[in-house]
Amino acid sequence: MNTVNLREGGPLHFNMSDGELQRNHAEQTRNRKAVLESIIQQLEILSPPAAQVAEGTYEFHSAIAQVSGQLFRDGHYKQAALEAYIRVIDEVKRKSGLVLDGDSLVNRAFGCENQTPVIQLNTLQTDAERDEQKGIMFLFKGIVGLRNSKAHSNRLFNDPRRAHEYLALASLLMRLLEIASVNRTP
Repeated sequence: MNTVNLREGGPLHFNMSDGELQRNHAEQTRNRKAVLESIIQQLEILSPPAAQVAEGTYEFHSAIAQVSGQLFRDGHYKQAALEAYIRVIDEVKRKSGLVLDGDSLVNRAFGCENQTPVIQLNTLQTDAERDEQKGIMFLFKGIVGLRNSKAHSNRLFNDPRRAHEYLALASLLMRLLEIASVNRTP
C-alpha cells in the first residue's frame, strides 16, 4: 500500500475505499478528541482553587446576599450583578450623604486629590495610603461602569464563576464601606 504523509494528521492512503477513509478519519478524530479532553481535564486539575466557584464556602456580604443571593442561585447572573452594584452605589450615597451619582459620586466620596474624601479608608498620611485610597476609588468607579453596562445591555451573561466573582467584588466593597471613616462637611 502506498502512503504519503501530507500533513500532521497522519498518512494519506491512496488505496483505501471511501468507507475505509471515513473510518480512518473517524478514528483520528476520536483520538484527537481524547487528547484534547485529557488536556482539558489536566488544566481543570491544575487550576487554582480561587478560579473555581466557592459556593457554600464564601459568604457574600449580607446586603449583597439579600439583593442578589436568590437571583444568583436561580441562574439570573446579570440581574444578580446589577442588583449588587446598585446596592453598593446606594450604600456609598447613604454613607457619604451626597446627592450625586456615577463618577461624580465616587470622585467626591473617595477622591483625595486636592480634597478630603468624604469616605476615607486610611489616614492618608503616606503616598502608599493615598495610593490605596485612589485604588479603592477606582474599584468603586469600576462598579459604576459595570452597573451601567449591565443596565443598558442585553448581552448574554451565563457564567456562574464570573457572576460569583462580581458578587464577591461587591461584597468586598460593602465590607470596606463598613470600616471606612466619614468626613461630612457642615
